[in-house]
Amino acid sequence: MDLFQELLEELRNLSEEDRAKKLKEMEGDCVCPICPTYEDCGKGENVFCITQKSSCVDMELGCLCPTCPLAQKYKIGVLYNFYCHRGTEKEQREG
Repeated sequence: MDLFQELLEELRNLSEEDRAKKLKEMEGDCVCPICPTYEDCGKGENVFCITQKSSCVDMELGCLCPTCPLAQKYKIGVLYNFYCHRGTEKEQREG
């Protein structure tokens, strides 16, 4: 099991409240809001590599996923990226 899969397992085993707290903590390392592709539609969406693709992004204008501290920490963003538009790491792996 790789680091990303371990993270998903950890999140799966948390209560909804604790999962939300963990994701909120992770937002501090998230580069989504400064990415050229990011669209702020007032929903506070980010951490796309883990949560879900954006309901706002409709065009790929550049990708910071490979440089994101979260991607580096969990060893993702090498084969897949544009999580905000293409879906989470898990979704892209399962293709």
